[in-house]
Amino acid sequence: MNRMEFGDDQLRAVCRQQQHRLLLELIDTANGRQWGPVPLLTLEVYAKAEFRVETVREYRLDQVHLTDNGLHVTLGDGAHQLRLGLWLKIEHGELQVRMPMTELYEDKAATYRLFSVIVLPGLLDTKGHLLMPLGAGMLCDVRKKPCVADRFLIYGEQSRWELLPMIPVGATQDSERGMMVLATEAASETECHVRTDGHGHGNLDFGMSVRQFWPDPVEFSARAIRYIPLPPAADLVHFTAKRLRRHLIEDLGKPTLTQRMAESPELRYLHDAFIMKMFFGVENQGIMMHGQPKGDPISFQQKMNFQECGDILGKMHTAGIDKVLTQAVGFNPRGHDGMWPSRFPIEERLGGEAGFRALIEHGTRLGFQMNTHDNHLSAYTCSPDFDVEQVIHDQWGQPMGLGEWGGGITYILNVLALPREWIAGQMRGLQALGMRGMAYLDGMGNPLYRDYHPRHRMSRTGYAQGVARLLEIAKEVYGAAGTECGFLYATLPADCICYTGWNNRRGWPEWPVSALMDKGVPVYLMALHGLMFIENRDENWRGTMDSVLWGGHPRTEWSAHPGIMPVADTDFIARLKAKFDLAIGQFGYLQAQEITHFCEPDTGMQQTTFSDGTVILADYNRMELWANGTQVPQPEALADPAPVEKRKKVRV
Repeated sequence: MNRMEFGDDQLRAVCRQQQHRLLLELIDTANGRQWGPVPLLTLEVYAKAEFRVETVREYRLDQVHLTDNGLHVTLGDGAHQLRLGLWLKIEHGELQVRMPMTELYEDKAATYRLFSVIVLPGLLDTKGHLLMPLGAGMLCDVRKKPCVADRFLIYGEQSRWELLPMIPVGATQDSERGMMVLATEAASETECHVRTDGHGHGNLDFGMSVRQFWPDPVEFSARAIRYIPLPPAADLVHFTAKRLRRHLIEDLGKPTLTQRMAESPELRYLHDAFIMKMFFGVENQGIMMHGQPKGDPISFQQKMNFQECGDILGKMHTAGIDKVLTQAVGFNPRGHDGMWPSRFPIEERLGGEAGFRALIEHGTRLGFQMNTHDNHLSAYTCSPDFDVEQVIHDQWGQPMGLGEWGGGITYILNVLALPREWIAGQMRGLQALGMRGMAYLDGMGNPLYRDYHPRHRMSRTGYAQGVARLLEIAKEVYGAAGTECGFLYATLPADCICYTGWNNRRGWPEWPVSALMDKGVPVYLMALHGLMFIENRDENWRGTMDSVLWGGHPRTEWSAHPGIMPVADTDFIARLKAKFDLAIGQFGYLQAQEITHFCEPDTGMQQTTFSDGTVILADYNRMELWANGTQVPQPEALADPAPVEKRKKVRV
């Protein structure tokens, strides 16, 4: 048995070489804590002849040699004819494990293919808490759990989209020690494994996924995972959130909102503007119309025409809402999601292009920025521009049809296969109508898909890159861009996000991981706040309290007639004005600040502290809001909670 050691003045790694595996132990030199020893890895290999995945825990060590502050390991599995290399390095008290895909050899790929490399299994063992990357963050007390094991991919799988694994981090902590794990490269190809033994122990592992299924397109980017000891007595949620924030800024180049506003007039305007989605028309079919009356011979449901919308915008301006960014929904042929990727002609039943231009001009005269709710991923067969060769294909070689929306069954475009000039041209075609302000791209931030099309195969990472490409093009055309769902891969290029997963579903009871979901925690919000606008909904006192507590950006949805969205009547406008005055007028300055602390002083109470020292307390028991120790009066217009309106479901 050979012993090798590397590291820095904060963290040391001790490796012991056995005949058929390598064991690793981490030592916190400053605080006298240690983790391990644990195996370097476990391999999961699909054996085609046996129609099953085989677990490989012993392997041939071909080469093990020290490098600067690290170790390079080359290993092989003779039975399956696999070889791979890993690079381990310690810098600034953190261990990085990296797998370049150039060092992966599948010498018998017709029979055996590597599915996953589970790194340092068992290192993040705990007798306390697991922090799982579900939603905005999910805590589990392992001491109270049965024997459970589950796994999921970071950024989601369509089969269990409700889990919303939105962030590439995990952590464990107990009274003795704590460790965080962070996927720093190819996070889209990273697995999270969680397990409790039913006797008060649990662990969380990250794995480097190569495939889930035999024919999967393989992402060639290197995989990398970083292991970060928590300082003694560190708060698990705060430390993880702030380390993730550093990764976003320092490694991935995410600018602060203040930096972005300095270069984008559109974002400077948005800082003080109410985002309003205005719903015009929609076909009476699909998920959007769930619960609406069926059997109407007129399938096109007009909830508002362009003239009615202009009248309502005038009333809002008169009421004192003087800055608005509009996002017109359902202006396009056949309304909401009707005939994407076709954007023209502007729906005649709503007033046509002339009426739409007049609406835009009217809103612009009021001082508003007028833009649309656009979609560059969805495609419907009813569109004259539908091309089956441009959409994602499933593993059986068929166009991948998904949920049913206003246009029928949705198909998803492979953005990487579309010319950049075509995408920008589509955006500029709408912009030429007089659009201004931050662009909004709908239907993005989904669980990641793969494309099995024979000519433009695409990995999960490729799909994420396609979403980023759309947002970057939108920023070039419009000066700023926002999108729908807050998976981190969609958040990075965006200036604004609608949904954060803070109140994500708890999953189905039969899913093992559902038994581990004890409490949602705001890792996502603490990491991302001040790096982008995070939208807040609900036109009532509770929603306004939430908006101030989290420095959220107010957003609403409305139409002129009852149905799928609230009617913008006099009472509704009064509620919007009251929220506008508080969330933007009085506390809007909180939007661009970092949240430095979060706590729950008592049951039903939440408190945030911002970087300028502002402390906001929301007491949901008494429905009271406090700022720096002073109670914020509840506006009369928000005295009674607004009725719960039906809201658009998250697109999956």
